[in-house]
Amino acid sequence: MKPSHAPPRSFSSAGRVSRRAVIGTVALAGALVATVVAAGHRGEHDETEAMAAARQVLLAASAHRGEVSRGCPTLTELMRSGRLAKDARTDDAWGGRFRIVCDASATEVRSDGRDGRAGTADDVRVESGHLGS
Repeated sequence: MKPSHAPPRSFSSAGRVSRRAVIGTVALAGALVATVVAAGHRGEHDETEAMAAARQVLLAASAHRGEVSRGCPTLTELMRSGRLAKDARTDDAWGGRFRIVCDASATEVRSDGRDGRAGTADDVRVESGHLGS
């Protein structure tokens, strides 16, 4: 009698992980890594986009304050007066509405940033005198 040989080990659908499952898992892991990397780059783009939109609002608010000395304008007021285009962004890249804050000598546009909470490190703030930064 010939000794019986154990069948060679291989992937099979009989209780072992199939090749399709392994390939699918590797593909899913690769997609996850690509998504995380893209989200990091998107975050940088979001902040740049929010700063640019906030600068436009600040320019309009500063022009309003220079021409009209009735206090701090609202976004709606700036659009109605034509100082801010009707299609201008009035919200940040994360969906939060910009706020205009004024004191006797300065005008500032604020956004709560990605986390949606005021007073945290990701807040976007643009103030008069800092338009180029």
